[in-house]
Amino acid sequence: MAWNKNDYPESMKNLDESVRNKAIEIANSLMEEDYEEGRALSIAIAQAKEWYENRGEETASDITHHLVSEGDKWILKSADSEEQKKFSTKEEAMKEIEKLKKEKTMKVMVHDADGKFQKVI
Repeated sequence: MAWNKNDYPESMKNLDESVRNKAIEIANSLMEEDYEEGRALSIAIAQAKEWYENRGEETASDITHHLVSEGDKWILKSADSEEQKKFSTKEEAMKEIEKLKKEKTMKVMVHDADGKFQKVI
């Protein structure tokens, strides 16, 4: 089940709207990756709160890509399309991101190997 800003779990009802929307986005992504619902919600809420605290002037609409771990690969995913690039290591992905940032404007939400938000670059 995909959640949206009008239909979301009870556990998100008391979140600030921007945090809730981010949590919905993260939870939907985790559910697509076959996370168990309770775990996906817990992770999504925690990451959304952390995102909100660390975002500074960033907004969800500023994020153009996500760098995530999938198995033994690192995936740079476009936030608004199916486009993605695969890398053997996080270091390799970060080098490519730096090159890409010189060519075009992009903001990347970087996650650690456990899927937890780390930073925006």
